[in-house]
Amino acid sequence: MNKFLKTSTSITRLINKQTTTIETCQYAKRFQEIEASDLKKGMWIEYKSKPFLIEKVMHQKVAMRGGFIITDMKNVVDGSKSNIKFRSAENLELLDLSRNTYNFVKVTQDGKGYVFRKIESEENEDEDEDEDEDFICTNISQLDGYTPYLPLLGNEAEFFFRTYNNNIIDFKGPTQIDLTIQRITDLQNNLVLHFENGGSCKGPHYLKPGDRVQIRIPDETFLAKL
Repeated sequence: MNKFLKTSTSITRLINKQTTTIETCQYAKRFQEIEASDLKKGMWIEYKSKPFLIEKVMHQKVAMRGGFIITDMKNVVDGSKSNIKFRSAENLELLDLSRNTYNFVKVTQDGKGYVFRKIESEENEDEDEDEDEDFICTNISQLDGYTPYLPLLGNEAEFFFRTYNNNIIDFKGPTQIDLTIQRITDLQNNLVLHFENGGSCKGPHYLKPGDRVQIRIPDETFLAKL
């Protein structure tokens, strides 16, 4: 099949689905069994069928009964935190959550979803995989303030997703963008720069409409005049 037609078909099939979370995403969940005594800050584990990030580990020795591991953990899907005690020899499932790289493709017709294309590696670019697995679609809350800038970043910008059971648990995108000032307003002696995408940020007084500036995103902070 023509590559362009194949891509267009994939996007159309994806857009026709519901877009409340990731529509289709390569399911990258792998387990490795470890003992609680081997836990370290920054590890990902699955506990009671939920993914947790280990934020703090304390070892507690108890005479005659062996030791315990006390952990502060964060549920990376809903953000809730827990303090859990494990026996040192207790077996836990360590998660290997792969981070995949995508390019932005387009906004869905209803304006609520965002289509991304997975960047193919040399190893899999010639493989005849299910094309739906190369696209994900998310809602605004999952993109951490990037949505106004997606069309302006271009299709070469790279976005990094880590997912678990069709939920985005980690997302990172470009940190800078160059924009043209459309208009400037004065708010309590602070200039507010307004851009073509509806975004805005505070800026210094020497700027004027038409100037090109560099902005840090997603927090919309002025960096420099270009």
